[in-house]
Amino acid sequence: MTETARAVVIGGGIVGCATAYHLARLGWTEITLIEQHELTDGTTWHSAGFVTALRGNAAHRRLVGYLPEATRAVSAETGLDAGWRSVGGLRLASTPAGVDELRRQARLVEEAGIAVELRTAAAASSLAPILDLTGVQAAAWLPGDGFIRPKNAAAAFAAGAVARGVTIRTGVRVTGLVVTGKRVTGVKTTDGTIGATAVINAAGAAASSIGAFGGAAVPVCPINHQYAVTGSFDPPLDPDTTPTVRDPERNLYLRAAGGGLIIGGYAKDPVPAWPTGSTAPLSRPRSLAEPVSNDEVEAAARERVPGMPAVVKLMHGPEGFTPDGEPLVGPSGVEGLWVAAGMGLHGMGLAAGIGKTLAEQITGGAAEWDVTSLDPRRFGPFAHNRHWVTTRAIDAFRRTFSPH
Repeated sequence: MTETARAVVIGGGIVGCATAYHLARLGWTEITLIEQHELTDGTTWHSAGFVTALRGNAAHRRLVGYLPEATRAVSAETGLDAGWRSVGGLRLASTPAGVDELRRQARLVEEAGIAVELRTAAAASSLAPILDLTGVQAAAWLPGDGFIRPKNAAAAFAAGAVARGVTIRTGVRVTGLVVTGKRVTGVKTTDGTIGATAVINAAGAAASSIGAFGGAAVPVCPINHQYAVTGSFDPPLDPDTTPTVRDPERNLYLRAAGGGLIIGGYAKDPVPAWPTGSTAPLSRPRSLAEPVSNDEVEAAARERVPGMPAVVKLMHGPEGFTPDGEPLVGPSGVEGLWVAAGMGLHGMGLAAGIGKTLAEQITGGAAEWDVTSLDPRRFGPFAHNRHWVTTRAIDAFRRTFSPH
């Protein structure tokens, strides 16, 4: 059976749900969102949810800045908690070079109108009393930073989309794209074919496989990333009042969750997560890799948080990375096919802004904010070469995240 829709969104993570919601807000009807598992079962479900405006890319700063507004709006519409918690964020520096970098980043966000304060360790200690700030020379305090609960956010955007007429179909797998001439005109699924004016590839770490169905190069490489969860403090930490903390020189980030902490760092040797054989990434719901040694990150966390409870869980799952570490947002290069993928570790903070921006591009031809730096076509013919994409994505991960 062949159906028709004005737009088909492929992927039921936070990016896909936010895109469907914003398309509907702009007045498009007959939108179908397809998810092969249940909503968020790809990568969204295992996100740690950190959100910060302290970013070098101007497009990132603008997109992240939209998140509080978007979550307030969708919460008001649906009556659901969209999961945003503006608890503030601390970023620490313990060397002269680290302090210089902190000052540079602070100037960038100040110029963008984002509130930031540079503090001494003594002045920052009252913001996060659980921390031992020995050796810290400066700290940036961003009162607008925080975290978002992945399941809540995706559920709220999905509910908002449905309330505006979007159809969400879970348990439906994409088996191909319909290409008429040089244009994508529909989606083949295990539940039939859906003709569409616009197809949005928001398939996360599986986005390259979806793009290949239509002859589009979508250079997204799945790379595993791990974080740990501790047991509860006594008394339990309140996640709604405890700031997030980043300590890049110690390769450490943390936030409160479940009475304890989420603690993480970035791998010295990131591992691509391409499945063996012809299986596409994320073909199994809620798939995780075997945990790897967490000793270095845990040791850094114990030095920074004396009395930290024992680690009770390790989450090691795939995220989608691009050759330069920046997301892909916009036209794929094949007419009718759009991309919102390759979020790396930024998806939770960027999703609302990307949904708004892509919806504006699709419905009106241009977006309110300049996201030229995120254009999916920026890599040229190299994007068709998986070896090149993988090698460059791993290098970008190291340069962007790893202090090693």
